[in-house]
Amino acid sequence: MDHIKRRKSDDERREKFSVRLPRRMCDDIRARAKAANKMPQSHYVEYVLLNAAHPDPSRLKAIDELKKINHDLARLGNLLNTGLGDGEIKGNHDKMEQLLVELKDTQHILKTKVRAL
Repeated sequence: MDHIKRRKSDDERREKFSVRLPRRMCDDIRARAKAANKMPQSHYVEYVLLNAAHPDPSRLKAIDELKKINHDLARLGNLLNTGLGDGEIKGNHDKMEQLLVELKDTQHILKTKVRAL
């Protein structure tokens, strides 16, 4: 009896997908696929993609926003440091030093929140 080939559905059809990765990552994927019962690399990558936990996009966006705020705080801190070096505004140095301490504390809080996300 002749074997009848049936056409694969769109879900079953495989398609070439090219990705550039660092050599060490490629070597790691090859080694892990081989260790997984000599699984083809494409099947190994598919398995990992389907079974691994993926980052929540809203968390990634929140992290990006917190990083932007942290960068703004760093710029303010740099401005304050520049102001502290200016001898003409010595009367405001105490206030500026206090602001610098508060900025550093706020940056520490932001970094803690980013690590928690």
